[in-house]
Amino acid sequence: MIRDEPGDTYWGGRAFAFVDAVEATKSPEQVSLLFEKEIAQAGFSAFVMCGLPDAQTSFRDRILANGWPAEWSSIYLREDLAPHDPVERHCLRSVEPFDWSDAPYDVEAEPRAHMVMERAKDFRMAQGFCVPIHYGEGPGAAVSISGERPDFGRGIRPAMHLMALYAHNRVRSLLRPTVAKRVLTDREREVLRWTAAGKTSWEISVILNISERTANAHIASAAHKLDAPNRIAAVVNALRRGEIAL
Repeated sequence: MIRDEPGDTYWGGRAFAFVDAVEATKSPEQVSLLFEKEIAQAGFSAFVMCGLPDAQTSFRDRILANGWPAEWSSIYLREDLAPHDPVERHCLRSVEPFDWSDAPYDVEAEPRAHMVMERAKDFRMAQGFCVPIHYGEGPGAAVSISGERPDFGRGIRPAMHLMALYAHNRVRSLLRPTVAKRVLTDREREVLRWTAAGKTSWEISVILNISERTANAHIASAAHKLDAPNRIAAVVNALRRGEIAL
């Protein structure tokens, strides 16, 4: 596990290199292998990409990519643990990424929820990080990664966030290919390109000779058009759709 590298710069570089690599993939299986290899560098040994719960679809049918240990996956599906999983439930309440430990449940009132979290530890899934993804329509999705003692040092959560978003979007686009229509203005693309380069709204305002408020407005407009909940997701969706390139 890599723990002694420079935080933000190192992990930011890895995240954007991952985006480039995933963009060139031709199958969901390739995306899964790349994602599994990359998150392992921070000590995460398992992952799942799935749709969020709805009244009609079983957890099995919501899975887009399954990187769980085979035995845990079998138990989870056979015993129908998804309705009791506090991490999955919290995805419906949060638009921001969260640590598994931040998914609330009452140990005494919800013994099944506690059982899910405890049994996961038997498969080296003691701690985790989850990225909810909310679309403009439909229930959305989530990417959950976990490990026995993953590294949560500086720069890792933002990097995992970006990689999870892009891996999910790539898997989804490969499973359900669509022709993306360009929807952003030239200025919105320009602002997102600088955002992808790691510039703040204030720095973008200086570079483009616009106000910081205007820069934020362009980012917000682009995020709305791309069905993205925040600027990172907007960058990922813009890259996936071909609106911008690194």
